[in-house]
Amino acid sequence: MKNAYATTLTHGDAYAPGVEALGRSLKATGTHEAMVVMVTPDVSLPARNRFAEAGWIVRDIEPVKNPLPAGEQLFPRFEATFTKLRAWELDEFDKVVLLDADMIVLRDLGDLFDRPELSAAPDFMRPDRFNSGAMVLEPSRDKLARMLQQLAASPTYDGGDQGFLNTFFGDWYSGPADRRLPTWYNLPNFIYQFMLAHPTLHAEVEREAKVVHYLVQKPWEAAPLVTGGSELWWTAYLGGHPELDSSWKRHVHTAEDGAFDRAVAIVTG
Repeated sequence: MKNAYATTLTHGDAYAPGVEALGRSLKATGTHEAMVVMVTPDVSLPARNRFAEAGWIVRDIEPVKNPLPAGEQLFPRFEATFTKLRAWELDEFDKVVLLDADMIVLRDLGDLFDRPELSAAPDFMRPDRFNSGAMVLEPSRDKLARMLQQLAASPTYDGGDQGFLNTFFGDWYSGPADRRLPTWYNLPNFIYQFMLAHPTLHAEVEREAKVVHYLVQKPWEAAPLVTGGSELWWTAYLGGHPELDSSWKRHVHTAEDGAFDRAVAIVTG
């Protein structure tokens, strides 16, 4: 079988740092699978070149516009969130693990290619629904055509791709159990940091966590990062940008996580 990891970049270079950090974290696990970054026309040539130098296959795609009015979308960035459906066009691969660009991979994910479509982990807010940040899919242009045809008429509880995909793959929760991934494959960064700071949970998260998902703040956009996982993300990103690295920056990111840890200590008393 021919497999690949994939991610999507839309809205110019805003999430380019996320793609770079994600790619470095994947490489650090020792994976030899292809890495594909799907980019819309507004992504700059310098960003595309950085991705290619880092080992990504750069694939040009056309954006898929959200058919819902902006007021029905959970976040403004959901305007182009359906563009990730283009992953079903990657039909030169048998299986694709689609990862959002605001993720860091901690351990080899090769076992996911043994999972069927559509495999995903539960959403933090609605555990009877899956979070679309990490999914195992089987590319098919016919399937994509059906999705695009149903897009405007299908309900989506969040106004974005996650709600739509939970409708399209509506038996994820009630169907075969092998499509329901453990939460370790899509662990919110604040839960990751909470467990790291908790004396009885620290060893488990160190042993089991596979993918950390920055759901609230994006590390490259926010300062300070108060929701946890700062040191983890910046270690991956700065590894590819030594010109931006310094001991005081590392200290700042460690301190950001330390502030979160102290808050956990107060809460857990």
